[in-house]
Amino acid sequence: MVQSIRSLSANIADLLLDVVFLVDRRGIIVDVSAGCERMLGYRPTELIGQYMLDFVVPEDRAITCMESARVQAGQERVGFENRYLHKDGRRVDVMWSARYIADHGLRLGVGRDISARKRAERRQAATYAISEAVYHAGDLAGLCGEIHAILDRLVGAPGMVVVSDPTPQHGFKIIYQRDHDPKTRLPSRACLARWRATATAPDSVASDAVRHVGGGRLNTWLMIDLGGPAGTIGALLLRDHAGTGYSPADRGLLHFVAAQVGLALERKRLHDDLMRSACHDELTGLPNRRLFFDRIRTAVARARRCHSRLGLLYVDVNDFKQVNDCYGHAAGDALLREVAARLVECARESDTVARLGGDEFVLLLEDLHAPEDAEHCADKIRAALVRPVPTQCAPLHIGVSIGIGLFPDHADQVETLLMHADAHMYTRKRAHKCGES
Repeated sequence: MVQSIRSLSANIADLLLDVVFLVDRRGIIVDVSAGCERMLGYRPTELIGQYMLDFVVPEDRAITCMESARVQAGQERVGFENRYLHKDGRRVDVMWSARYIADHGLRLGVGRDISARKRAERRQAATYAISEAVYHAGDLAGLCGEIHAILDRLVGAPGMVVVSDPTPQHGFKIIYQRDHDPKTRLPSRACLARWRATATAPDSVASDAVRHVGGGRLNTWLMIDLGGPAGTIGALLLRDHAGTGYSPADRGLLHFVAAQVGLALERKRLHDDLMRSACHDELTGLPNRRLFFDRIRTAVARARRCHSRLGLLYVDVNDFKQVNDCYGHAAGDALLREVAARLVECARESDTVARLGGDEFVLLLEDLHAPEDAEHCADKIRAALVRPVPTQCAPLHIGVSIGIGLFPDHADQVETLLMHADAHMYTRKRAHKCGES
């Protein structure tokens, strides 16, 4: 009768969806129910006689030892969570209830696989963290750095590369690449180009791991398309810690996160484009009036504080209306773009070249050593604009009138400085017209 009860108890334990462990004081598994194979991939005979701690994820072993000591001291524990290593290498999240059976010197533990719930929690946490990163990041590279840190914490991704514009027609651009392991060589542009060329079907990239040889060993990179509202906008490449690739569960989570990353990148890029459109001239790409006034106010305040000199060159294209009337607006636009390009060539990297509107441009020159420096820059501009501008109609010869204003020599306020440079420019323009007549 007793044997029948024991046999019945064993059958009940083996039918449980949860797993039942008996562990002695040394931490050795004495017995385990058949559920261990469903949860961890091991048959009971493979676990009995082994140290239970050997199957715990290394990062969770210290806290697991603390919990085991509490149970052995007589405390009942319910709801303790840790992670175990499945036979196939993936990690399994387990929630435990445990008590100590003093008469037999054994810990009785019942473990439940909560991996699905933990994956859902990680998805939620990743979505929130990525949204926070999008809100706080200053640029796409900074945003990708935040996302890299999130993914490394989430599934272990020391290496990450993000490429955008991956279509064969337009090529691609590497917007982020980093590996926390300095011994690992990042994929070259040639490798990335080959990988993108093979990704002709949406499912091919999502399902295949891409291998790259570097640093004397084989590294495995998982490549996932990044999608936006208009389709694929790039690719995310991840390298795992062990070099064995990501488990199916982790891949599913990574594809979910990649979808969020794609949307985040698209939103960030759209925001950057809007900001650029608000502050830059659409035709020439130069700072527009709004951005120029912001910069000149900052520059004047800095010059006043540092007792330095700055120059303002007001540039107007001579006879621009005649170009539009004779050759059309397309030729006029080409002329303005070429003037903008040559002005940028004449400026220093620290200077600002802006288009105020129409055919009027300004150069803001900071930290001038002498008043003559502004005139030298004006001469340089005139020389650069001597070369005719080729257009579809005919080569166009450019003439400009340049007015100069100096801070603090001519004015010590932004508005009066602009008025002085503008008035000086119109004096030059009248002299030009008088010379023609």
